[in-house]
Amino acid sequence: MQDYYDRLGLSPGATPAEIKAAYHAKLKEFPAHSHPEDFKAIRAAYEALRKGPQREDDFFAEVPVQAELDPALIEQLRQRASVAVDVTFDDLIRLTF
Repeated sequence: MQDYYDRLGLSPGATPAEIKAAYHAKLKEFPAHSHPEDFKAIRAAYEALRKGPQREDDFFAEVPVQAELDPALIEQLRQRASVAVDVTFDDLIRLTF
């Protein structure tokens, strides 16, 4: 990445506006018709800096999930659920009709 900044004559903390201005200045200095290799290198450096660092992993790749459940929390939830479900026969009849 540092090579791209060097090719455009910039410091690594350059803003997008500075990158664009340096790119256009370098294109004027090395036009495509007389310096094709330099033009390609400048264009590649600008594209790389404009897009920023890319993630190397595949976006759609499955990522394994690591999760541990707290046994005390599970027991607490189990107790709450059983209390909420605990209905007498009389309550069931009253709720049904």
